[in-house]
Amino acid sequence: MSQKSFKSIYIRAVGAMMLSLLFFLAGIDWFLINMERQNRLAETKTILKYELDESATLLVEPLLKFKFADIEQFIHLWSKNHKDVISFKAITPQGLLFTDFQRETDSIFRLVEEKKIVFEGRHLMTLILEKDYSETEAMLAQLRNFSIVTSLGITFIFGVVLWFIFRFLAIRPLESEICRRQQAEEALQEINLKLEEKVRVRTNEIEKKNLDLLDEIRERESAERSLSAEKEQLAITLRSIADGVITTDVNGDIVLLNKVAERLTGWGQEEAAGKNVSEVFQIGGETSGENIKNPVDLALDDGQITSIDNSTLITREGKEIAVADSGAPIRDKKSRIVGGVLVFRDITDKLRTDEELLKMKKLESVGVLAGGIAHDFNNLLTAIIGNINLAGRLVTPEDKIAQLLAGAEKASLRAQNLTQQLLTMAKGGEPIKETASIAEVITESADFVLHGGKSDYKLEMPENLWLVEVDRGQVSQVVQNLIINARQAMPGGGTIRISCENLESTANEQPAPLLPMQNKYVKISVTDSGVGMPGNVIDKIFDPYFSTKQEGSGLGLAITHSIIKKNKGTITVISKPGEGTTFNIYLPVSKE
Repeated sequence: MSQKSFKSIYIRAVGAMMLSLLFFLAGIDWFLINMERQNRLAETKTILKYELDESATLLVEPLLKFKFADIEQFIHLWSKNHKDVISFKAITPQGLLFTDFQRETDSIFRLVEEKKIVFEGRHLMTLILEKDYSETEAMLAQLRNFSIVTSLGITFIFGVVLWFIFRFLAIRPLESEICRRQQAEEALQEINLKLEEKVRVRTNEIEKKNLDLLDEIRERESAERSLSAEKEQLAITLRSIADGVITTDVNGDIVLLNKVAERLTGWGQEEAAGKNVSEVFQIGGETSGENIKNPVDLALDDGQITSIDNSTLITREGKEIAVADSGAPIRDKKSRIVGGVLVFRDITDKLRTDEELLKMKKLESVGVLAGGIAHDFNNLLTAIIGNINLAGRLVTPEDKIAQLLAGAEKASLRAQNLTQQLLTMAKGGEPIKETASIAEVITESADFVLHGGKSDYKLEMPENLWLVEVDRGQVSQVVQNLIINARQAMPGGGTIRISCENLESTANEQPAPLLPMQNKYVKISVTDSGVGMPGNVIDKIFDPYFSTKQEGSGLGLAITHSIIKKNKGTITVISKPGEGTTFNIYLPVSKE
């Protein structure tokens, strides 16, 4: 550090101290002057209040004697004798100005005080006195100016004394020290020059080695980029696979899960990493539900690809999902097993589709058989009914044979009605579709079936319910069958709830399984509060001739299922023992 820069630092230090002292003294002056102003102002207010109280006391007697001229003369004389009075007003109790005194002034320093003259509880008059205290402010201004000059003088003297102290006690010794250090710095510069030469030689050697290291780093970066590209390609491939994929090491501990595996098992990649595959991928038998050894363990033990076509995956949340899975060992270039891979997929929809197709095939087979029998049986019934009619005309109504013939005719007509139900299941019962309001069909069918019974119904539907394209007569038969089924489930009576709503599907999600790909549907729900059905019964209720009721024929729900399918819709059922049953029907909306 040079002497010049050193002196500059001391000058700035002295200046900062002087400025700090000046601010400190100015703060003290401001505080003292402000305190003096508050005291003077308080004294002036006290005097003003005293003078106003004295004037009010002197004006009580004239007010009581109604000497208003004396009051006005007093106010004017008193105000003229006090040069600091700006205004003196007398206000009546009603707020009217009785008299006032005004003195012209441009002073902004004013004090106002108000006094009510009250005698024996009566408000006689209000006095308002305004005074000028500019003389006090002028005196305070002189005091402030004097304080400023004094502070500047003290600060200047302090700065001069401080400068001489620094000059003789600090600056001179430091100047000699600076000279000594400058000589040392010159010696150090010579040493530095020699060191720089040595560093330059060493630097050239290091740069050469750095170039060699850079070449090695480039080779490693190239290898890392290739490895990263392979990992990215593997990640993209795993994400693109629609099946769940889990890879493990040779001990069966999880290394990687793709997104589908995370969704199906309920385990995330970070949570599952390092856990044994049997803990994350728990499977049970199709019927027993007991845990069985998963394909990865089998593949690692046997070294062969193993698969299970139909098993139950127990997710982290305890949910059961039907899956098909297979496991295979992962081998290195020397055919050594270094891990395993498990591939599995959700086959719930496939099983549901297979069950529905099997049910449709059964209905179709029964329908073909029923159609053939129904046509032949209908021809026989036509001949029987015709002969019974002819025989009935040959006897009188009073004859006993006529009664027997009438009974036979009624039985034949009931049999003919059964053939119509069988024809509905057959191919010959194809629907004649039209655009219809499902609300009207439901109302007419419900009123007809429940008329005079113990049960009633409650209908819930939006005002803007869409129109459907169905066979009106067949759908009416479906609604009647479902309401009859609900009524029979509540032998003691009750309320059947029928609701309708508009549903709009997306490109990837349908409102119900096995629905044709279409945008809009009308959903009809028929709910009873009956005894409900166990799970082993629900899978069979649409089978022909299956019934849980003694008086049932087992054709009602089979015909219902057949009609809905022929009208391009779907029917599902939800039921639990003791909680009632709900049938849901999905019908396509009319394109018109």
